[in-house]
Amino acid sequence: MSEYSVMRGAEAPDYTGDNPGAFLGYARPMGSTQLGFNIRVLEPGMANTPPGGDPTWGHSHTTVEEIYLVLEGEITIKLGDDVITLGPRDAVFIEPSTPRATRNDGDVTAVFAMVSAKMADPMAETNAHENFWL
Repeated sequence: MSEYSVMRGAEAPDYTGDNPGAFLGYARPMGSTQLGFNIRVLEPGMANTPPGGDPTWGHSHTTVEEIYLVLEGEITIKLGDDVITLGPRDAVFIEPSTPRATRNDGDVTAVFAMVSAKMADPMAETNAHENFWL
């Protein structure tokens, strides 16, 4: 017998609440015990921050590496001291200790996937970097 789980796009919980854009979670609601998989939607001018978060901040992780894959539009991502632009089907692999921040500097909506190992406590795994974009 095959074991799998299907989630339709409209069923993915949006963890941003009433804030602009969307942060859609897939892995946890589908019962994944090993993977983290989220979709982030950034409207033009938006930064990838938690609701109410400071758009100048960046973050890194203690042990978890990530891959960001752009699905639509373009994102500007700062990795350490480097700033690059990624477009559709472009991806970046990010080591845990690398400070990162992402924003949409374009004039159309950007959508990207974030893939990692599952984090038991994402806040404990995350290190804030104040004024990272400045």
